[in-house]
Formats: sequence, structure tokens, C-alpha cells
Amino acid sequence: DKRKHPSGAGGVVKAFYDEQLRRMPRFTNFCVSMVISSCADTVAQLSGHKAPGSPPGFDFHRNRALCLTCGVYNGVILTTWLLTLGSLLPGTDMRSILYKLGATQFFLQPFVYVPFFFLFHGMLMGDSVAESVGRLQHEYFALLIRLWSIFMPTRAMMFILIPLRYQVLWDSCISFGWQLILSLFSAGHLHEQAVFVGVQKSRLITSQSSDLADFTGFGALRSSEGGKP
Repeated sequence: DKRKHPSGAGGVVKAFYDEQLRRMPRFTNFCVSMVISSCADTVAQLSGHKAPGSPPGFDFHRNRALCLTCGVYNGVILTTWLLTLGSLLPGTDMRSILYKLGATQFFLQPFVYVPFFFLFHGMLMGDSVAESVGRLQHEYFALLIRLWSIFMPTRAMMFILIPLRYQVLWDSCISFGWQLILSLFSAGHLHEQAVFVGVQKSRLITSQSSDLADFTGFGALRSSEGGKP
């Protein structure tokens, strides 16, 4: 039986992964999400997206903050959420899909993920609670709209096509590009951390010159000319 005796390295890895998902779904998704987010941040850092004044070499503090944020959210919160939805709404009919999509996008994302990201990631980056809450207040809706634009269609596809046990992996893979954006945010965040209070627009400095990228509402990068927003 090929299912019981997988052949080839790929088959062995998949069998091991499936077994870990069955036995420890939260811990397995925690580890996989950390690896994916670390890869995304590594790509961003190797591409030169670092804040001015950062120490030379790889920024492990920034990488760790993103890894732990994604690992805890995907491994604990999202895994539990999707398993619960799968238990309550196991069907793949259109009604069940719409219920799961609506609950995820209009409850979990706005009321759990967005506050969690700003508060938990801010804590790991060394922000005070007041600074994290300030970011949440100023950037909440802009971030949420951009999250919807990314995850609304991909999660609809997920609920239609992807088996429950692989849904966090799917979401993590889709998030790879999003993690690149978060990595860019982290680079700019280190630079403007001390002057954030009262500022409604975050800026990511892309070079030692006055060439800036306007980071409006956290989640969209728009080039600026001459250092002007």
C-alpha cells in the first residue's frame, strides 16, 4: 500500500508532515508558519530593506518578532479557529463555504488578528502598550481593507478546494508575500519608533538620501518624490 509505505524523499516528508498534523496540529502549524515568515523576512533583508542605523548583517531581533507573531497566530489561533469551523460546518456546499468565509473575514480578521498583530508584534519589537494602541487606532482600517483584498479571494478558494488539514499551510503560503510587506514595515518601524506619537503616516526610509516611501495606513507602500508625502 503506497499510503502506508511512501516512496521517495518527498513521500516520506509528506507522510511525516501529515502524521504531525494529525498528532499535533497546533505545534506543527506553529513551526511551519515560523519557517515561512522567517524566509519572507530573510528575503526582504537580503534585498536591502533595512532601517538606517541598523547594525550590519542579519537583524535577528526583527526576524524573531515576525516569526513568533506568525507562529503564535497561525499555530494557536488560526488552527483552532479552522478546526472549530470544520467541526461545526464540515460540508463543502456553498452555504457552508459562505458561512465559514464570512465568519473568518468579518469576525476573526478584524476583531482578533489585527489587534493581535499590533499588540503582540509591538511587544516583541519593544513598543510600549500606548505606542501599540496608537498604531492600532491610526492604521486599523487601512490595514483591514488591504487584508480583505488579499485574503478574501484566497480564503474563498481555500474553503472550496483545500482539505482542512492543509488550510493553515495554504494560508501561510499565501501570506508569504504579506510577510514581505510586514518585513518592510518592521524596517521602517525601527527608524520612526521614537517619533510616532501623533503621527498618522509611517514612513519607510529606503536609502540614506531623502528618497522616501510613504507607508500609509500600514499595508501599502507608495513611492514619494523628493522626500515629500
